[in-house]
Amino acid sequence: MDKRNDWNPELYMKFGNERTQPSIDLVNRIRPNKQPQSMIDIGCGPGNSSQVLTQRWPNARLVGVDSSPSMIEMARRDYPQHEWVLADASTFSPDGRFDIVFSNATIQWLPDHERLLARFCVMLS
Repeated sequence: MDKRNDWNPELYMKFGNERTQPSIDLVNRIRPNKQPQSMIDIGCGPGNSSQVLTQRWPNARLVGVDSSPSMIEMARRDYPQHEWVLADASTFSPDGRFDIVFSNATIQWLPDHERLLARFCVMLS
């Protein structure tokens, strides 16, 4: 990964409540047809948005994906029970499918939304 695009997780979480609130709002709008068994958080950052998902569905497997080595390092340290993947969200292809594909504050930074959203739909089980 390109270190020039790395983020500072401590600085990012300086306003953790403000950064996490949109994820809380989005997760509260999710109405799955069944109890989720697996979830992916694309652009997970240091794991704060991922924790919102796991607080709502604590028994589901969670995979977090982010392109920032520092963010993934913090997520791994703070939430070792989940799977954290260092990858570019615009090209990442997981080995499985998920009941919930979640992303907050990431998609606007990625190119080719039509293809990107189609890829996200393929990730759904």
